[in-house]
Amino acid sequence: MKIKAIIFDLGGVVFHEDWHALNRDMVKKYGISTLIRSQYDQEINNEYNKATIGKSSMKKVFEKICSKKGIKININELCRYYAEHYKKHKKLNKNLIKLIKKLRRNYKIVCFTGTNAIHFKSHKEQGILNIFHKSFASHLVKGIKEEKRSFIIILKKLRMKPEETLFIDDYKPNIMTAKSIGIRTILFRNNKQLINDLKKQK
Repeated sequence: MKIKAIIFDLGGVVFHEDWHALNRDMVKKYGISTLIRSQYDQEINNEYNKATIGKSSMKKVFEKICSKKGIKININELCRYYAEHYKKHKKLNKNLIKLIKKLRRNYKIVCFTGTNAIHFKSHKEQGILNIFHKSFASHLVKGIKEEKRSFIIILKKLRMKPEETLFIDDYKPNIMTAKSIGIRTILFRNNKQLINDLKKQK
C-alpha cells in the first residue's frame, strides 16, 4: 500500500538540543541543574515524566527542585529564562528541513515529539512546527512514543491506516513500538542514510 503520511520525530532528527550548554546556563544563573534524569531523585523524575504526558508541568518540576534545594526564586521568571535558553541551544537540521518541505508536495507531513509544554511552545515560536501539516506531542496526546496507544490516537486523527504511514525517529524503542502496530519505519542516523532509505519506500 502506498505511503500517504510521514511522521517525523523532532529532537535528534529535525533539530539537536545541546542539553549540556542549557544546563551550564541554568546552573550559572540559578544554581539548578536541568539534567533531570541524572541529577535528581525518583520523585523529581516522576514529576518530569508527568510533564511529558501533560499530567504536570515544568513549572511544578522546578518548584519541587527549588523546594528540595531550599532555593527561593520567582518560578515564572525561571521558566521564561529556561525557555529562552532552550531555544538558544537548539540547532536546526537545515538540510533535512529542506527535504521535508519537498516531501510536503506529495505526502501529509506531520511530527510527533516526546516533550513538555515549554519545549513545544518554543518550537511554535521558532516556526519549526510551520513546516508540518499537523503537529503532535506527548503532553497533548497524553502518551509517550513507547506506547502503542499514542500512535493509535495519531492514526485516528490523521484518518490513516498504519501501512499508509511512515515513522522516522532516532530512538529504536520508539521505532519498534510503531512497527508493532504495522506502521512503516526508518531509524534515523543521518541525512544521507535517511534519503537512501526513503528511496527504498514504495
